[in-house]
Amino acid sequence: MRMHRLIKLFWAYFLVSTLLSLDLLSQEIIYVSDEGNISEKTAVVILNGFGDTRKNRKHQTKYFETLEYDFFIPKYKVRKSLDASVEKFSDFYKDQNLHLYKEVAVICYIIGGYVLNRHIENQGFGNIKTIIYDRSPIQERAPKVVVDKIKLISILMIGKVIKQFSEAENMPLKSTPGVNVGLIIENKATPLMRFFKKTSNGYGPYNFNPSLIDPNLDDYFHTRLNHDEMYYRFDLIGPEIEYFLENGAFTDEAKRQTYSWDMFEKYEE
Repeated sequence: MRMHRLIKLFWAYFLVSTLLSLDLLSQEIIYVSDEGNISEKTAVVILNGFGDTRKNRKHQTKYFETLEYDFFIPKYKVRKSLDASVEKFSDFYKDQNLHLYKEVAVICYIIGGYVLNRHIENQGFGNIKTIIYDRSPIQERAPKVVVDKIKLISILMIGKVIKQFSEAENMPLKSTPGVNVGLIIENKATPLMRFFKKTSNGYGPYNFNPSLIDPNLDDYFHTRLNHDEMYYRFDLIGPEIEYFLENGAFTDEAKRQTYSWDMFEKYEE
């Protein structure tokens, strides 16, 4: 029994350290077309979460290059604190002249949404006119899970910021006047969260109610993807993202009911 527990613990250390170390290898992406004046264009900013990797950025770049937008994928997470991460993103926004674009749309992966909201609280909306939040009632417990279960490896690999985020309340903005807000709600657990299912469930019920997640929303849909897949399965979520960027709403065909399955089961397509 003790050996079995040690094997499981070793696997957890390996899984988390692999995922977090890959984030260190990711590179900042800046794609600006020579066509047109930026004062007449829309820029897309993508704020990746702790699942950020070089490979995932390649998938994102391949997809967003097919759209008619300048796009930016900054490295904004700072090991020492959430406040430093917010400051780094605000500096990036200014340094890349994003404030000079006609409009900016931001796509946020969990911690990215937290950082964006704090940036807006400090700096105002400016020319940000569209926000798409990737939300996951299950994956959003991952920082707390890894800090509670394997604190040392999580802090060594990604810094104090993960502990701070595990304790932070991801509050929505008070209001979003003139801004289109969309939610993509994940309905499947990652391998990491399947591994720590019992711990995660012990934190209480999950909230999949879109209006309670963010009352500012204009539209939402549920996806069968887990958080890892959200970085590369643009064959599934890409058309909805593109439609929202153009129309401020998702398509009529988007799924607006939760999936009626065990979200911790492993499903193969």
